[in-house]
Amino acid sequence: MNQYEEDKVIMISEWPVIEQEAQLPERKPITLASQKKRPHEDEAEISKSKRSNLCRFPEPLVNVSVAKWWRKQPQAVKQQYTALLPQTKNSDTLLAGIMRLEITKEFMLSEVKRLADLSKKNNEDPDLHAALGSFHEKLRNFDEAKLHLEKAILLNNAEPEYKWLLGKIMKQVKVQEEQRSATSRLPFPQSKLSMPVYQNVDRVSAENLTAERFYEEYSSKQRPVVITGLQVADPPWTWQEIRTHAGDCGVTLKHSVENSCEWARLENKEKTTVSDYIDKIEESDGKMTSDGSKSNGYLFDWSLPLHCPKLVEKLSIPRYFAGDFLQRTGEGSLYRDSWPSLFVAPAGLCSELHVDAFGSNFWMAVFKGSKRWVFFPPSDMPYLYPQFPNSMDPIFEADLTSPNLEKQPLLHLTHPTECILTEGEVLFVSAGCPHRVENITSSVAISANFVDLSNWENVLQELELNAFVDPRSQDLLKQFTSCTFDKKMKFYDKEITWSEFKRNHLMKD
Repeated sequence: MNQYEEDKVIMISEWPVIEQEAQLPERKPITLASQKKRPHEDEAEISKSKRSNLCRFPEPLVNVSVAKWWRKQPQAVKQQYTALLPQTKNSDTLLAGIMRLEITKEFMLSEVKRLADLSKKNNEDPDLHAALGSFHEKLRNFDEAKLHLEKAILLNNAEPEYKWLLGKIMKQVKVQEEQRSATSRLPFPQSKLSMPVYQNVDRVSAENLTAERFYEEYSSKQRPVVITGLQVADPPWTWQEIRTHAGDCGVTLKHSVENSCEWARLENKEKTTVSDYIDKIEESDGKMTSDGSKSNGYLFDWSLPLHCPKLVEKLSIPRYFAGDFLQRTGEGSLYRDSWPSLFVAPAGLCSELHVDAFGSNFWMAVFKGSKRWVFFPPSDMPYLYPQFPNSMDPIFEADLTSPNLEKQPLLHLTHPTECILTEGEVLFVSAGCPHRVENITSSVAISANFVDLSNWENVLQELELNAFVDPRSQDLLKQFTSCTFDKKMKFYDKEITWSEFKRNHLMKD
């Protein structure tokens, strides 16, 4: 599933200038390239006034600029827009809500004009072009944003943040191009557009599915499948089993937030222990609180190897996923010890439409309860209206619970599939496959991401982008692209123990 807090790239954010009396980090003034001293020019001949114009502080990118501007607004102005802003403590989501306000759009447009005027006087300042690109991105002028970031990189090829930002913008440019092309294929009149009928995901018994056949028919073709008859935990975990081994562990619960900028629209809710959380689920499963919210949060994607190795030692890894290339990397490598992770939820909680991080495949095994999954093939992503506000992982504007085809007509072109995943079943979801999950009943499940030849190119592409700003992604990319890295597929004829799985990197054909 998504990256853990231990592994997650934490981007530099200047949002705290709103929440506290924080100042921007000190940065040395830059000398504009077009105003550098000519060869043999005597410094003493430059007047004091001229020298003062040679140096200026870099223009901040849009997030910093908007945060500083909003912080300076009178309290009466802020209160006027309180009802229009997301009810959250998450700074990224709150800042995104501020950017949707008309008053903020007017400010951003004025900044674009100011920055454009500055760039006319000095077209050789990379920071000006980067700032302009970041503003155009938030105003959804993606082609213009692309041009400015390309110019910034041309002028300063050593700045990795510019390259990362351009990579994110290029994803949005590609989405926009595909949306324009797809719009011409919509039938008329558009007033009669509708969501396609959801098709059923294949269900196959493990007795009739070899690892080779799974690779050929499902993972290499990016097709989800439900596999029955697998023994992942013997016996399947109960509430008491989890309490015994993880009850005292502290966890941070998640909850769904409308218009959240976070992955799957899930944000931190509260901290508790696993034992107390399970007690609350058993006492009030699915009940609503007085404010209309679900009474319990979501224990979501909680790493077992990192937080509770005693539980993970009891697992067997399905034969179809046992050749995970992540296990062939060095000790301490990114993602090597992140999964499997634990998911516990009361009935009714959802993770909204999302795509798993860094181009990874994943599988899930349900031990208790049932979950409804909705999937779309990777080629449908543009039709689900993705945005990339703060990372390479998209959030989706499409609302599957009440689709609005007047505002989002491309939903008509999607190819949705669905399944109900129940106790004793294992689900495979391929890289780049948008999906939404609803807990029909209270549930217990585990999940793990993995890499093999079916998603190899996806993973390399995502790691190349994240490597600009994350040293651990850079290290993993270096290992994967080494001429000595073993990327041969290894097919197993049965499930393997956890200890065998962790020895995968030592196994050779």
